[in-house]
Formats: sequence, C-alpha cells, structure tokens
Amino acid sequence: MNQDQFFWLLFSFILTIMVFSYIFGDNPLFRIATYLFIGVASAYVFVLIFYQVLIPKLIMPLFTGDSTQKIIQIIPVTLSILLFFKLSKRTSSIGNISLAFLVGSGSAVILTSAFSGTLLSMIDMITEPFSLNSLNFQKLIGGSILLLGAISSLLYFQFSTIIASDNQSLFSRFMHYSKTVGTVFIGITLGSIFAGVIISSLLALIERLNFIITFIYNLMSG
Repeated sequence: MNQDQFFWLLFSFILTIMVFSYIFGDNPLFRIATYLFIGVASAYVFVLIFYQVLIPKLIMPLFTGDSTQKIIQIIPVTLSILLFFKLSKRTSSIGNISLAFLVGSGSAVILTSAFSGTLLSMIDMITEPFSLNSLNFQKLIGGSILLLGAISSLLYFQFSTIIASDNQSLFSRFMHYSKTVGTVFIGITLGSIFAGVIISSLLALIERLNFIITFIYNLMSG
C-alpha cells in the first residue's frame, strides 16, 4: 500500500466514523461530514452541468452553429439571463418569466412521461395476460390479481359522499369492500418498498462496517 492509497483510506475511515457519530446524537463531527458531502455533491453537479449541458448545448452553438441555430439559441440564453434577476427582490418579478417557463415545461414533461411511461405501460401489462394469443391459466390468475389490485387501489382514493338509498347503499358497500381490498394491496406495496429500503441501508451499513474492520486489521498487522 503506497502513501496515496493509505491517505485516502484513512480519509474514508475518518469520514465514516464522523457519520457514525450521529448514533450519539447531532454533533459537530456529523455536521462537518454532512457539509463536506453537500459541498462535494454540489460541486460535482455544477461541473457536470457546466461541461455536459451549458458548454455543448448552450454556448458552443452560438459560435459554431449556423444562423438558424444561433437565432434559436437566443431563447434559452435570454431565459437563463432572466433567472439571475431572481437574486434581487426588486427585480425578482422579471425572473418569473423564466421560472414560469421552467415550471410549465417541467410539468408537461412529467405528465407526458407519467402517461406514456407509467400509465400506458401499466395498462399494457394488465391486459397482456388476457390476450387470446398467449392465454394460459397461470397468466390468467396473475393478470386477474394484478387487475384487482390496480382497480381497488384506484378506488381507495375515491372520497365522494354517498347519499343513503337502496341502490346507493349497495354501491356504498361495494366501494367499502373495494377500498378494503385496495388497502391490502397498498399496504403490501408500501411494505415491500420499505423492506427494500431497509435491506439497501443494511447492505450499505455492512459494507462500511466491513471497511472499518478491514482498515483496522490492516493497520494493526502492518
């Protein structure tokens, strides 16, 4: 082990101990490690955005692109400049133009992605087991459970009030049982997600503990 490797291993060991010090409550060592992590992460994101987004997609087309590209690039450059007006309270209203564009375009992208990437794929996944071309008993059972879970989970978020009558009372009971089934499916889903988070955290903890033990062993064994 050379000096550079030993230095970075020692630095990682100290940072790990500083993070683990949170076991005894909030303290300056944990805060220093947190601030260091936030600073390094922010610097990394800034460098990544600067060299992979701003320079190739915003700055370089102004110098190397044709006249059409240069005219088009004026729009994002102008919106980017307007964002700096948000730094001052007196001129913050000017920056609202860029902010409104960001919120609107971001919402449109999120909604489109959610519809095409989540909703349509979920519908395709639910209806695929009922296809006549690949119909079998095992897929039919799995598809039925998946369909029941999807419908009951959606009905769980129906909160309208039902006025008492014979037909509406029957519908109310149907909604009650559907929401109960939806609660079971939602509980299973959240439980599996929580279990996955716990397992991932435990794996990270085991990896760090193994690193500490290995470092101390190598240090003591020379």
